[in-house]
Amino acid sequence: MGKTTTASVLAVGLAEKGYRVLLIDSDPQTNLTMCFIQEQADCKPSLYHVYSNGEAVDDVKVAVKENLDLIIGDFELCNADMQFTKAGRLKMLKKAIQNIDGEYDFVVIDTPPNLGILSLNAFIASNYVLVPMTVDSFSLKGVRLLKQTLEDVADETEKELPVAGILLTRYNSRTNVSRLLEKSLSAAAGLLGTKVFENRIRQAVVLQECQIAKEDLFSYAANAKVTEDYRGFIDEFLERTGA
Repeated sequence: MGKTTTASVLAVGLAEKGYRVLLIDSDPQTNLTMCFIQEQADCKPSLYHVYSNGEAVDDVKVAVKENLDLIIGDFELCNADMQFTKAGRLKMLKKAIQNIDGEYDFVVIDTPPNLGILSLNAFIASNYVLVPMTVDSFSLKGVRLLKQTLEDVADETEKELPVAGILLTRYNSRTNVSRLLEKSLSAAAGLLGTKVFENRIRQAVVLQECQIAKEDLFSYAANAKVTEDYRGFIDEFLERTGA
């Protein structure tokens, strides 16, 4: 769905605006980590150690750019649903983030594709949810499942978790599929009590290129059209969230 690309570009874009940003790779596939780090040592502290050992964020984070720190992902988190069963297991990440209150302006969390314990921890720790969608991955059933999950999170926290918006990625305005999807996306946004972002992220090979090169989009292709798409989205995101 473009979630990892969106998380990384959003975090770097906010950091370039002068905000202090913490990026958390909560997907055991660790694709977000690989956007920034060449080789991940097996013994390197990661998000897994925050969950399993209660290690502090300050002890596991790594600096990847000016104003941007990263908590790297870990394949060990694949068994998180079975491993972490103690009381309070849904609020472990929230407690870890609360201990760094004031250090960062934004914490951006890349979640797994499934709605398990890692995603629930991320939702409970968050103030907003951002939903990236591609034309070929759209599913109204998936949107209904997300809505139910957010309602469950609201029951757990006694606070509604707003959806900042739906971001359409890999967009091609010249195709009939993209144009036809617009109406369905508006319906999905209504179901989630939000709006589709006006800025669409177009298809671009440069997005894959910069990930392979381990460079962020703004450094690798500052003048590309897709970079401008993301700049517009980030401004829109800041406006919507009141930041």
